[in-house]
Amino acid sequence: MEIEIEAILPHRAPFLWIDRVESVEPGVRCVASKRIDPRAPFFAGHFPGDPILPGVFLVEAAAQTAGVMMGASGSAKGAERRLAAINQFKFRRPVYPGATVEIETRLLVEREGMALVSAVITVAGEVVASGQLTVVSR
Repeated sequence: MEIEIEAILPHRAPFLWIDRVESVEPGVRCVASKRIDPRAPFFAGHFPGDPILPGVFLVEAAAQTAGVMMGASGSAKGAERRLAAINQFKFRRPVYPGATVEIETRLLVEREGMALVSAVITVAGEVVASGQLTVVSR
């Protein structure tokens, strides 16, 4: 199943934080990836001489992957999904320029327009971050 990310998410460059959807089970699970461009301007200041990807971008990539997971079925076409909470997120290893991150999200609970989603982010098979997100649909 080929997924057109921009048909589901409202995000556009430079704030689209997933490049490709590897697999999706609509409303259940999604795996996406993002190559971290070494020329991104924020690397000049985070941290000079030893650049690493700011963790907030990993959280955003997870939120966007969750948005694709929830929007891929098309049943809630036009529904706006927003990140409502970041829960128990842990950053385990730094992500360096040029890396490709893989983001996996899974729906844990959904009710009354709110969803609790788990996220695991890896680079080359090693977990770099994980946690839970609360996403609301309106």
